[in-house]
Parts: sequence; structure tokens; C-alpha cells
Amino acid sequence: MGISMGDLLSQEFFSDFIVVAGRKGLHKEVQGVAVADAPDAFRWSKGKELIMSSGYVIAKEPDCIRQAFEEGSLQKSSAMMIKRERHLARIPEEIIALFEEHNIPLISMPFEIPYMDVMKQINTIVMNRTIRRFQIQQNSTFQLANITYREQKIKKILQAVEIEMNFPAFLYDVGEGEGYYSSSNFKKISDAFGLEEHDYWNPQREHTQHTLCDYIRMSRIRLIDREHPDNPRVSWILIPISIGGQIQAYFVVMESREFLDYYDEYSIRIAYLLLQAVYEQIVVARNAGNIGFENFVLLAMNVSEKERDRLLYQASQQGLSMNTHYICILFSQKNGDVSARGERTKYVHAFQNSAISQNAKIAFLDENEGIILIEVPEKTVYEKEYLKNLIIDFRKSVKEQCPDMDLEFAVLREGRQLADLKQNVEKCKRILRMGKALFPQTYIWDYDMIGPFTWLQIPDEEMEILLQEYQNLLDDEKNIELLRTLKVYLENNMNYSITAEKMYVHVNTIRKRIDKVNQVLHIDWEQYMSRLKAEIMLQFLDL
Repeated sequence: MGISMGDLLSQEFFSDFIVVAGRKGLHKEVQGVAVADAPDAFRWSKGKELIMSSGYVIAKEPDCIRQAFEEGSLQKSSAMMIKRERHLARIPEEIIALFEEHNIPLISMPFEIPYMDVMKQINTIVMNRTIRRFQIQQNSTFQLANITYREQKIKKILQAVEIEMNFPAFLYDVGEGEGYYSSSNFKKISDAFGLEEHDYWNPQREHTQHTLCDYIRMSRIRLIDREHPDNPRVSWILIPISIGGQIQAYFVVMESREFLDYYDEYSIRIAYLLLQAVYEQIVVARNAGNIGFENFVLLAMNVSEKERDRLLYQASQQGLSMNTHYICILFSQKNGDVSARGERTKYVHAFQNSAISQNAKIAFLDENEGIILIEVPEKTVYEKEYLKNLIIDFRKSVKEQCPDMDLEFAVLREGRQLADLKQNVEKCKRILRMGKALFPQTYIWDYDMIGPFTWLQIPDEEMEILLQEYQNLLDDEKNIELLRTLKVYLENNMNYSITAEKMYVHVNTIRKRIDKVNQVLHIDWEQYMSRLKAEIMLQFLDL
């Protein structure tokens, strides 16, 4: 949306500009400036221009203005300015009459003012007016209890776009998966053309797209309907809002009536900068919050009983309650050659873009290990499958941001207080260690899978030897039945008869199988610890 000639001439800069005809057309809107000093220049009028001239063309070809009106080109303009006493001592009466007849303002401009100064003033006036209209002040009508300050600000910017330009606007927050609208007009147009939210940045129907400003990646997308070429077409302006190379949101302005004009692009750029600033503030606040929470976690992991007051103070500084219950999830990066902590920004973005971030916080413990704490009601135990799906979603999101990252997880599903954080993390580390050894085929382990074996202190070297011996046996399908028999045999206190009953085979079959087992495993069944280790291994083999 440009500026009316009346508003323009009311500015102090234009105080010596004199309207000599066409006052009834001062409401006409200026959307650009053109200079015309050639007889045929008027035929290229796009419409709604303010045309400036030194009068040279009129002095040389007095009939050119009449011809331009007869051709219909001058009627499309918003106004015309002619320099006083440059080439014309006075503007001919017949020209004044033509402008008066068609209600096109004809203005006598001072001789000494350069065209560039006029253009600069018009641009400045439009820009200043747009900025004033986009100043987002607190408004009591928006103090609604169910929307956040960020939502209020975004909606006010979008509403200002529609008020200023008369084009409805829309913003889609990628992290929140939420859309915001300047008014119901945007949805009405979307419904009329069968458009879903995602169509605006990822259109599936045939369309054209060309760049309006490559620096901010502003482009125009227009749908093509080859089956009904005479039907109304719809187009929109798309600008992605990115922070640190990560898309935070998509800003869309609908061109439902006509294309944007020159000054509309000013408004869009201002709105974009305001929205960009909002998201920069959000990211800064999130990063500050993440770093603050991480500092609290590191303190909680190292604080002594004598320093409990310090921990309580740090919790209050972060807005944390020591009485709140959290589920603890430990994540670990398997590939030690790639620092997970070094990709903190991408990690945090992946976390924010995944469903697990709802009511949750993330912190790194070292270069390749960290925790996610999910706030829950007191002593709540998350449903196992639901939590697993949240973790899978987060792992996928991290993989998209950091392809070299390969995460594994240990989970305590019971909600515990922050005061127990150190013990919970240590417990998760034990679960991770035993889970990797006993269930190498997966990457998510929880306490229910490992149970009391979490606390067994079998040296890593011995665990690897034991597991390797059993895993080698599993490579041959014949041995699976032997190990299955051994498991039932040990569970029934090494009783051949009961084992045979349980497995529905003859007792001699059981004896033969156990003899074969002894030939390959070389276990001294008289030693209690040997038996116990065998029982532990068999509990976790996939038989």
C-alpha cells in the first residue's frame, strides 16, 4: 500500500508544491515514481505512478498530453508534477483542463528541487509511516490468559501487516507446529483454494516461484490451474525465518486481490525484521535457559551435603522447584570421534523440534553424554511404549541435524525429585552399561529390562568374554535349543526330570543336551558363581 497524494502534499517538504488541477483526485494512491520527458513515455505507465517532468516534452510536442489521455495511459497515473519555469513559462490551459476533467492531480513543483530529492522524500515518508504503524505497543485487549507474550507479539505484527497492506498474513512456527493468522481472512482464502498450511512452503500443486529478494529468501509462489485457466489465481509471498541456519518459522502474505506494490514490500520487510527479532529473542532466551539449567545439573552432580543451600539457591535462580518430579533419560553418543557437545546448537534445535521437549529440559554432562528431564506429576510412571516413541522421535530429529550422531539411551520411568538427580544419573549409567552388554540389538534400555542386574559389578572385560562365548554359540541354530534347555535346567535347580517335564521331552534327551553344553561351555557346575554367571547370561540371550 502506497500513500495518497493528499497525505504526501501535506508534508512540510511539499509546502511549495502547488496543485493547479485535479484536486478531486488527491485521494489517489502513489505506488511508485516515474520520470517522463519523451513523447511516448506515457504508454509504459504501469499505473498508480507519480509522473515527474521538466516540461520539455510538452514544450516540444504540445499535443502529447492530449494523445496520452486519448490512449488511456495517463488516466492510470496517480498524479503528474511539472517543474515551474524550466521549459514552460506557464502550463497551457488546455492541459490544465484535461487533468481537471479526469480528476488527475497536476502539480507545479519548484524549479530548484531535484527529482532524486522528491523520490527520497516519498520513500522516507512511506517508510516512517509504515514503521509507526508497526510499532507494537501493549494493548489490554490482547491480555488473554491462554496465550503467551510471544503469541501476542506475533499476532500483533501479523495484524499490522493486514491493516497496513490489506493483505492477510500467516506465520507457521516450525518448533511449536503452530500457525498464527492476521485474521480469519487468510483461512477463508485458503479454504476457497483448497490450501493446507504446509502448502504455503511446500506446495504440491503445479506452481511458479521466483525470487523477490535473495538476501532474505523472499519469493512469490503462484498456483497454476491448467484445467481452468480463466479461474481466479492465487499467489503469496513466502519468507522463511531462520536463526543460525535453522528455519524457525515461515512468514506468508497472501496476494488475494493483486500483486504487492513497491511500497508493500517495505511493509513486508519491516514485518519480517520484527518477526526475526522475536525469534532471535526466543533463541537467546532458550539458550540462556539451557546453559543455566546445565550449570544447575553439573552442580547437582558434584555438590556435597554441606552445599545444599547453594543448590537450592541455584534452583530458585533457574525457576526450578526441588519438589518437582522428573523422569530421567540419559543419552550417550556412541561415536566418540564426534563431539555431541560441540553441536550444542543443533542438539538444542533438534530437541525443541521433537515432541519430547514438552515439559522437558536438556543438559550435557560431558562431551558425549547428557540427560533429558521430563516434568511429571508426583511419582508418575510414563507408559513404556509412549516414552519409547518420544525417544525415537528425538533420536530421529538429532540424526537429521547431525547425521554423524548415533545416540543410545537409558531410562528411569518413575518420576523422582531433583534432590535425587545424582543417584538417578548414576543409575542410568549402570543401566546403559548393562543394557549395551546384554541387549546389544537395541539402543533404548530402561530399568525394567535390566532390573536388579543393574547393580551387578561384573568387570567389563569378563562381561565381554562371557557374552562373546554365548554369542558365538548362537551363530549355530542347533545350539539355540541347547542353551534353551540349559536355561530351563538351571531354573529348576539342575533337575533332569523336572526339566524334561517342562520341555515335554524324554529325560535322556535332556541328559544328552546338557552333556553337549558341557562340551562347549566348560562350566564347573559345582561352583556357585559359575552357575550364577551362566544364569545371568541366559536371562538376556534371545533364545
